[in-house]
Amino acid sequence: MSSEKPSLPARPYGSKRRPRTLLAAYLGLFVVNVNVLITYVGLFDIQRRLGMGESDLQWLVGVYSIGMASATMISATLADVYGRKIVYAVSLSVYVACSLVAATTSSVLVLVVARGVQGVSAAAVIVTSLALVSRVSTTPEARTKAVGTWVAVGSVAVAMGPPVGGILVQFMGWRALFFATVPLCVVVLVITLRWASESQDVCIRRFDWTGQFFFITTVASLAFVMIQGPSFGWRSSVTLSLLGLSVLGFLAFVVRESRARYPMLDVSLFRSRLYSLAVATVFFAAFCNEGAFFVVMQYYRSIREYSPVAVGFLVLPFAAGYAAVALRAARLRRRFGLRRLLLSGQAGLLLGLLTMVFGFPVGRGTVLLGMAVVGMASALVITPVVALVLEVMPPDRSGMASGIVNTQQPLGGAMSFAALGTVMTVWLGVTLGRDIEQVIPDPAESIGASREIILHADPHTHVSMSAPGAQIRHFDARLADIAERNFIQAGQVSLGVAALIAAAVLAVLFAAFPGDADRP
Repeated sequence: MSSEKPSLPARPYGSKRRPRTLLAAYLGLFVVNVNVLITYVGLFDIQRRLGMGESDLQWLVGVYSIGMASATMISATLADVYGRKIVYAVSLSVYVACSLVAATTSSVLVLVVARGVQGVSAAAVIVTSLALVSRVSTTPEARTKAVGTWVAVGSVAVAMGPPVGGILVQFMGWRALFFATVPLCVVVLVITLRWASESQDVCIRRFDWTGQFFFITTVASLAFVMIQGPSFGWRSSVTLSLLGLSVLGFLAFVVRESRARYPMLDVSLFRSRLYSLAVATVFFAAFCNEGAFFVVMQYYRSIREYSPVAVGFLVLPFAAGYAAVALRAARLRRRFGLRRLLLSGQAGLLLGLLTMVFGFPVGRGTVLLGMAVVGMASALVITPVVALVLEVMPPDRSGMASGIVNTQQPLGGAMSFAALGTVMTVWLGVTLGRDIEQVIPDPAESIGASREIILHADPHTHVSMSAPGAQIRHFDARLADIAERNFIQAGQVSLGVAALIAAAVLAVLFAAFPGDADRP
């Protein structure tokens, strides 16, 4: 039920107030977007310091995306109801608190929970920063310029994340990844509370807390099944129960949103084939590119054992390529049309994934090339599709429609971390023990070595196990080569799964995406 409430009067946008409000919004977005990729560089160090396994790594990177996906849509409503400035400030405060917890904890569980809550607050920061930018821009020309700058700041921040993270980890340790954001967030908070103007919507609608609960239940339980399935067993009561819970949660969510007066997600939007294709395309593009990034990070640190600084700069082509193309996507669309741009981007995504599949055994040059192609191709797919949604949806549904599409990026990332990480674990479980038996004749020792290597997601774990009094008494130097070869193969299989998905999406887009999508 809606109620009428007078809009909270905003402070006048003086010559000083507007640029400072924009500065606060841009800096907050910068902090959050830098952290999108910065943590990946420190994964290997966090893993070794805290004794994390493959499933722990999947949770650490996936829970942040799950938090973002869960909070993206509700954050917009909270900002409309309680005020954009206050929600922005509270979100930044929560982000700082989570950063401090993550930087000081020695518990894997606490770190994962802190990252999950940090993802929730990050979603709110992104949503409200854009709202602040739009609010202080009083003309269409000013709004276009301000939003363009907002996109540029976000893209540059994402590109800066890996090299900055590599430098921090190399010289200050992994905890610096989280400490580094605190001072800048404090500065943004001061600017926001001192100069940003407040605003609320006149028409306030109820929250769809029930729909939000069903959505989180579905996503979290499905992620748990994919990540923990190999540990609990695919036929165990826990796995099957959670799989059933995710199915029931999804059905309950659909029923709830179909009947709710003020739904979180209006299911009638999906009656549009174009909109349904847009949502699916963004989801699977994020699934492929973020999953590939996760696999490549393990390749660089766990298998090749490059330094954090080297890794940070090695993944720069991916982030820089994405940022560069995203900033030119609108111009490319006007020149070539949406269908050709989308099909080219999807084909490029497939090509980049295949390049990495065949490049893993070859060396870093081929992997670098594949990552750069994946980054640029993903931007060609995601950026114009998100813009299309705002153009084809009715004005009274544009906010919700864009929110649903933007939710697909963290949601696709979360599912890819769970799915592709599990593919690697399952592959290693099938092949590693069999191959280790060739160099460790004792069955108990070979099984133990295989389990330890998989548990720690590290092909070099055997070194510590071969010391006097350790588990491996019949040590063979060839064990390192066998473990590395199996990890490389597991990465190839995971990237191959992503490539198959990209190929299927390309086929669907070629057959179903309309050629007149750019026409009014």
